Amino acid sequence: MKFPALINIFLLTIILVACDSGHNVQASNTQGSKRSQHKVKKNRVKKVVSPVIDYDSISGSLPQGFVYVKNVIPDVIEDLRYNTTNNFMGERADGYQANRAILTTEAAQALKGAANQLRDMGYVIKIFDAYRPQSAVNHFLRWSKNNDERNKAYYYPTMSKRRLFGRYISRKSGHTRGSTIDMTICYASTGKEVDMGGHFDFLGQASHTAFVGRYSLGEVTTVHRQNRLMLKGVMTRHGFKAISNEWWHFTLKREPHPTTYYNFPVK
Repeated sequence: MKFPALINIFLLTIILVACDSGHNVQASNTQGSKRSQHKVKKNRVKKVVSPVIDYDSISGSLPQGFVYVKNVIPDVIEDLRYNTTNNFMGERADGYQANRAILTTEAAQALKGAANQLRDMGYVIKIFDAYRPQSAVNHFLRWSKNNDERNKAYYYPTMSKRRLFGRYISRKSGHTRGSTIDMTICYASTGKEVDMGGHFDFLGQASHTAFVGRYSLGEVTTVHRQNRLMLKGVMTRHGFKAISNEWWHFTLKREPHPTTYYNFPVK
């Protein structure tokens, strides 16, 4: 083979290797770019906690996604305590202008399922609180800092007002998200409440679902505990979750607004 031919073969080999190397570099850069883009996209996905959504300026109908419970469950008994003075503060809470229970559509439909089962058992639902405006929660906080203890003996006899926050009252309440309800059951034939051994919003150990024993206002018996557990069983069967320290309190497990707090009036 002649010398020039060897040179040509050598140059051709160099060119082919260079091209292949360039292809590998380009592929590597492309893959790196994709990884980088994926990383950027992934980093951009952040959980954002929504602020309080204020509908105070809106008149007329409820915000989209909320309903009056009475329109979904006609025989429900409404006794919204924060619309009265019969509560731990002893005064009407800000944001309550009517005795009308409000929930998200999803929570109301789930509650309807529970109401249907309870009706077959001879009971109807009684609601003490449902959607709660943020303005009411703010009112609770202001109240905790004053010296008014007019209802202490009936609602929190063993606790100081300031200790109620964090244990029984929160600065941000699940009620304000619209899918939490405080409730009991009544006999459908008489409308009389089923005896749970203690009243709504008693802030103490006697309100724990599993509690049995004497306390400052009376006694919780095993029959009372069975009633509490029966209510809990029905509610959990229909998509709600309970908390251990308040037998009357239930939140929809799959609530539609888990990080959003609302502030439109109950009216």
